[in-house]
Amino acid sequence: MPDADITFEQFRSKYNCESVCVSVLHAAKWPKGFQCPRCACRHVTVITTRRLPLYECRGCRYQSSLLRGTVMEGSRTSLHKWFQALFLIGSPTCYINAVQLSEFISVTYKTAWLILHKLRHAIRHGDASKLLTGLVEVISTVYNPRDSFFRWTERKPKKHQHPVIVGAGSYGGDKYVKLKQVYTSPEHRNRAMDHSDFAQFLHDHVHSTVKFPIVHNQFNHHKACDTLNMISDSVTQRINQRYFGVSGKHLQAYLDETSFRLNHTLRPNRAISRLFKMFITTSTITYKQLIASTVPTMTRESAA
Repeated sequence: MPDADITFEQFRSKYNCESVCVSVLHAAKWPKGFQCPRCACRHVTVITTRRLPLYECRGCRYQSSLLRGTVMEGSRTSLHKWFQALFLIGSPTCYINAVQLSEFISVTYKTAWLILHKLRHAIRHGDASKLLTGLVEVISTVYNPRDSFFRWTERKPKKHQHPVIVGAGSYGGDKYVKLKQVYTSPEHRNRAMDHSDFAQFLHDHVHSTVKFPIVHNQFNHHKACDTLNMISDSVTQRINQRYFGVSGKHLQAYLDETSFRLNHTLRPNRAISRLFKMFITTSTITYKQLIASTVPTMTRESAA
């Protein structure tokens, strides 16, 4: 993956065929050479009769593929199209929706939608283990699928709105932001956020060494720092300007994508490299799981 400024056209020109992507993926998965995941044997027979090479251990005959254990597992889409999609969703300055992606990489809308959600799943999985440290501030906001810009000034969200908690702190020495949906039952969709919602966020996303996180509820929003207020006020705009409103069912995936972009605004190529690592170390999620009626919240326990 690139470590210097590169445009999408340059990226697409570099990763334009399966052989190049296979070599990059192989080097990333097995930097010291293939090692059997079952018996640790390093002697392998490469079977090349399939679309992608299959690696058969000479010791125990276990067969392993490049895609196993990655978000691409089970996919029939070409590797170079996956790589291009990764670049487009990983770049902080390039917002892409499924309609546009289907045209860019020449796949159906359903395939583009699935690729984007699998990449968001990798982002979500990678974010779950990153706990906020340092000076942590937390504020509440609302996502409104009907408006392009929304500033929350009321105590309770309306029925079509979705409560969100925004947390800001540090991770690995860098500023880090998390946007997390507050799940509510349909009959209580317009309830005001309470202490338990903030407590759950602090438990799941803030390191235990942070003794005094600052929580800004609806009564003291004005005391939050300007950056936190700016992020909380722009959540709706950041999502709707590209996706034109998303449902509560998939909102968390788009919040995770938005926070990923925010966290890498000043380091765009680090974003591509980090997403690539998540891409090859996150087990896939199926279409059936994605469209299930209930999507579980990803916490640090479920990510372990």
